This record gives sequence, structure tokens and C-alpha cells, in this order.
Amino acid sequence: MLESSADPFVADAVLTAHVAAGVVALLAGVAAIVTRKGGARHNKAGKVYVFSMVFVVATAVPLSVWIENWFLLAVAIFSGYLVVAGYRIIARRRAGLTEPARADYAAHGTMLAAGGVMVVTGGWGTVSGTPGLAPVLAVFGFIGGVLAVRELRQLRVSPGEGTPWFERHIAFMGGGYIATVTAAVTVNLTMLPPLARWLEPTVIGTPLIFYGIRKYQPVFG
Repeated sequence: MLESSADPFVADAVLTAHVAAGVVALLAGVAAIVTRKGGARHNKAGKVYVFSMVFVVATAVPLSVWIENWFLLAVAIFSGYLVVAGYRIIARRRAGLTEPARADYAAHGTMLAAGGVMVVTGGWGTVSGTPGLAPVLAVFGFIGGVLAVRELRQLRVSPGEGTPWFERHIAFMGGGYIATVTAAVTVNLTMLPPLARWLEPTVIGTPLIFYGIRKYQPVFG
């Protein structure tokens, strides 16, 4: 049973739904990775991944509040932003949008604000003598803030002048999946050191994202 300030039945029900959605997201993410990009199977798997991740984040917010785990809340915002931003890139392309939408400003603005808080909080925890997971918080906040600023700039230039859409889409969705794997590893592989659980998926997954971009550059570039 989940120990929290909420009703035990409600808290356990939300936790169960959160875990189930996380499993679906992990499986759908693998399917999206191994299928041909742009194909029907990839698109279907990607949609399942996006919507399951939205549910994961939506349930992570009350869970983090109930157990007073603000680090979990920050990671949920970070991973949710990556997935939503990656989905918006492909959705805007398919809709032929050339002007920014409120949803885009809301997503990037939220991550920019949250990233600043994460960097300040994580930085203070790191230099105060009791770092714990504070460096991880600062790293995630910095990455999210940089990506948000970059995307806000992308919204102000014509599609032909900015970074190609497929590069941004792969980077964001790949980053979102790294965050998903990180959460799963952190919860289940407790025998590993905390910093290793939080950072190793990023260290391993980032080169794979660059590999994917280079692989599909001749196709979409």
C-alpha cells in the first residue's frame, strides 16, 4: 500500500494506473523505435506512447504531492515536456502550421520556468554539502531549459531556416523515452547507486539519438 496523505484506496488506485501506463509507454516506445520512421506502424506506436506518457505524467503529479516527493514532480514535468514537444513538432508539420500556437508557448514556457527552478534547487543542494540527487535535478533542469529556449527560437524562424523537423522530433521523443526508462530503472533496480540509476540511461541513450538522426537524415533531410 502506498503511504501518502491521500486516501489509501485512491492513492493505490492512482499508483496502479500509473504503473500500468508506464508499462504501456515502455512497450509502445520500443515499437516506435524499431519500426520504420514515417510508416503506419511507427505512427500508431508513437501515438500510443504519447498518450500513455501523458497519463503517466498526469498520475505522477498527484502521487508526488501526496508523498511529498518534489523530485518526482520535477522529473514528471521534464519527461512530459519532452514527449509533448516531440509530438507538437510532428503535429505542426502534418497540419502545415507556420505560425506559433498557444499550446507551443505554454509547453515551452512551462519547461523554461520549471527548468530554472530545478537548476537553482539542484545547484543549491549540490553546493550545500548534501547533494544526494541534486546534481541530477540540475542536469535535467538545464537540459529542459536549453531545449525550451531553442524551441521558442525555432517558432520565430521560417521552417526552412530552422533545425530540420525530423532532427527535433527524434531528439525530443528519444529524450522522452530516456526519461521513461530512467524512471523504470530508478524504481526497480534499487541495487544500483542512485546517481547511476538516474544518469546512465541518459549517457547510453544520447549517442543513440544522434545515431538515429544521422541514419534518417538521407530519408527526411
